[in-house]
Amino acid sequence: MATSEVRIGDAGVRSALLLERAVRGTVIVRDRLAFDTRFAAAAAGKPEPVAHVFLLLEGRLVHEGGVHAAPAAFVLADDEVERVAPKSRTFRTDGERVVVIQLRVDRTLVRAPAGLANGPVRLTAGALEAARALVAAPTSPGALAALLAALRNVVAPIAIVEEEPERMRRFWSTIEPLYAQYGASMSIKQIANALGLSLRQIGRDAKELSTTFGLGDGYRDSLLVLRLRMAALLLSARGGTVAEVARLVGYGSAIAMARAFRDAKLPAPSVVQAALQGE
Repeated sequence: MATSEVRIGDAGVRSALLLERAVRGTVIVRDRLAFDTRFAAAAAGKPEPVAHVFLLLEGRLVHEGGVHAAPAAFVLADDEVERVAPKSRTFRTDGERVVVIQLRVDRTLVRAPAGLANGPVRLTAGALEAARALVAAPTSPGALAALLAALRNVVAPIAIVEEEPERMRRFWSTIEPLYAQYGASMSIKQIANALGLSLRQIGRDAKELSTTFGLGDGYRDSLLVLRLRMAALLLSARGGTVAEVARLVGYGSAIAMARAFRDAKLPAPSVVQAALQGE
């Protein structure tokens, strides 16, 4: 588990990342910020055989098929969330306050067709109650397990693994603060020195963690995508500047962040800012 909070003016976002072998969960609470997947940095690689259960508890979701007010639930394809491509369906979530729970699970465990085109799925009263309980206690394994059980019409039963191997917990404890500090960075060599292990061992541990918990091409790629997505989100803040956003997400200057956007095949930060604030 890991948590973070970022503020920019009167806007901000709080989030919690929950890593489990069968499901990766993210709980997000946003104030006066909009996120549009048109400007979402894509994780490396091709779309994976996973689905994303997307629970909107507050705010609204807008896509070419219409506008959906909370509460609403969707099962999204991987290329609509993590590996957005030029021809992918995109959507925006916005509102004075937006609360989202996103669960990444193996496609074979999902009992509904994936894709925005299929429209929302039914969210039972029990699932809604369990989702709100997870938002209230996002780092509670019991709250995550209760939500998965309540989503039985959407997701097949998933057993939570209570304890991970020592090597996994050791590696995660070292990199977990990076989720809270978007401007921080740590090389494999620094991690090896901190843990007193060889570069080869740390490399194996990093690969195992990434593979086990679906972190793309590794924790470096995951941190880069996370930083760029946080930047795109913060650019929607009224009154915020590109330079301020660059500082908050760890870039030395607006020029450095613009270069990172370009490398990720995203529009310039100023273009993203104008689009999000204009809408």
